[in-house]
Amino acid sequence: MLKALNVCLEVEGPQDSENGTLHLLREVSFTVPPAHLVAIVGPSGCGKTTLLKVITGIQQQTSGELLWDGRDLSDEEDLHPGDLGYVPQFSVAYDLLTVEESIASAMVLRTQLSKTDDFIPALDHILEVTGLTHLSDRQVKVLSGGQKRRLGLALELVTDPCLLLCDEVTSGLDPKSENEITNLLRVLSRGHPKRVVVNVTHSLASLDAYDSVMVMYQGVLTYHGPPKAMMHYFAADHPEEVYLKLTERKAGDWHESWEKHRDTYYQSHGFDGAKAVTKESEAKRGSGPSKTSVREERVVANPEHAEPSEEHDLPPVETPSMMTQLFELLRRRWTIFRRDKAQVWLHLAMLLGFPLLVVIFALDGIKPLSALSARQDDNIQQEYQQMKQHQEQQLKAGGLVSGLIMLQVVLVTLMASNNAAREIASERLILEREKLGGLHPFAYIGSKVIFLGMFVLAQSLWMGFFVDMVTGGLPGDLITKLVLLVLSSAAMTSVCMGISAMSKTPEKATILCIYLVGFQLPLSGAVLTLPNWLENWVQPLVVAFWSWSGSLSSMRSTAFYDAVKQVTSTDLISPAIAGFVLFVHVLVGLGMTFVGVQRSQWDS
Repeated sequence: MLKALNVCLEVEGPQDSENGTLHLLREVSFTVPPAHLVAIVGPSGCGKTTLLKVITGIQQQTSGELLWDGRDLSDEEDLHPGDLGYVPQFSVAYDLLTVEESIASAMVLRTQLSKTDDFIPALDHILEVTGLTHLSDRQVKVLSGGQKRRLGLALELVTDPCLLLCDEVTSGLDPKSENEITNLLRVLSRGHPKRVVVNVTHSLASLDAYDSVMVMYQGVLTYHGPPKAMMHYFAADHPEEVYLKLTERKAGDWHESWEKHRDTYYQSHGFDGAKAVTKESEAKRGSGPSKTSVREERVVANPEHAEPSEEHDLPPVETPSMMTQLFELLRRRWTIFRRDKAQVWLHLAMLLGFPLLVVIFALDGIKPLSALSARQDDNIQQEYQQMKQHQEQQLKAGGLVSGLIMLQVVLVTLMASNNAAREIASERLILEREKLGGLHPFAYIGSKVIFLGMFVLAQSLWMGFFVDMVTGGLPGDLITKLVLLVLSSAAMTSVCMGISAMSKTPEKATILCIYLVGFQLPLSGAVLTLPNWLENWVQPLVVAFWSWSGSLSSMRSTAFYDAVKQVTSTDLISPAIAGFVLFVHVLVGLGMTFVGVQRSQWDS
């Protein structure tokens, strides 16, 4: 049984609001018996979705109690993630996965069925009960609106939840699809002896399929009872007239009126006890859910499908280990990546094209690099002309070496930004749903670190090896330069992943990451030197400076170091210090990622 006792939700409002507070919910109280389907209706902005999010736990009420079988829902330990299902209005599945893959992945992430012989039967059962069996091999991107709503329900059924909350799952559908989804919700409400199914809806066309209806108005509950009794209560001839009737009185007056009549309605329609159910459901269910009755209703909900097979009873839900979730997330992410042909070709183009771009700038400078293979102090002392020529070669070689190192670093950070900027922000709503279902944040972050880490290693190592091979070997220790190149890529990847996790939209994350990469070159000190008072504040934040500076410092034992010093007035940092600072950047980015992943962003 789901029960609310004087639930209120207050947020900071405009200055002209009451005491600067906006009341989204006011003293909402109701009781919903088990095996029950209830609709929450009302005008736009009346608090329907807000009430649903409070029940879900996405938003916390400021006062009042929400109880499930006597347990307080505000206490996260009292309701297991597997007991709660939340189906948002929008699609929460990956377009490039098939229907079957989407449901199977949800089962691996939320249950331990993948390790048992029950996995395939349970998967088939969910496909069958939601009418998706014939669509199992289709990718999500080709599904219709109604089919995506069915998939959203299927993703939540993997744990056989006793409390299923749906937000506008019938909105925007044609009448036939709306009726089918409503009938499916009714079937699901009978599929578990304790299950309560709540659906927020704008549509009043299919109210007769619901056991009861809650009518919200300006944050207060004005009615909760059977659909037919609703018409009598509001003295309306048609459901659409109810909204017009609401405007004839103040919300407070409607609330007081319902408070007076609530107990009478609850007693009349069997909402006042833990064992109370609608007469229809009690007659069908008896002491428990009948497989025959459930199967019969399922056929009505899906008349286009054949008679379903024998009911499959799901075993008790146990949350999988963090490592199981991590490996499933990795497998799923790799599947999505390899099916996204545009992304595959873009990564290949960057992997092969960016090193070639560096080499093009290096071709004309290979001779000056070779000419500085040894110092020429004796010749400089003998001939002024040779000294002048040598100085010119030093400037050219120094500028070339500095430029090539910086170009590699900037291109590597650009690839890192492209890899990570949208990685979390683009799947934010899917992440929120999976967090609600018990996904461990460390499993999610770990999968991103491993997946993006493969790009970090491939892109930075190939960049360093290829350029060094074609140019005949840039000065300095190759291993040191490769390590710094990898660390610079890892640092930018980590920071951009953190930005992605903190951003509300992928577009915002992309713009911020582009700006971050754009300022790497001018703020690094490789081209222009910042004022001394500003340099000490800016350089610690610039990834490119540390990789570039550390790589140039690795040339101290070569003839090129003097040449490099001729063209830069910025103090060069030792490779060890540069590597340490880049590692700190990685840790900062991971910290941002953890905070962003933990923070709820359902409203993004």
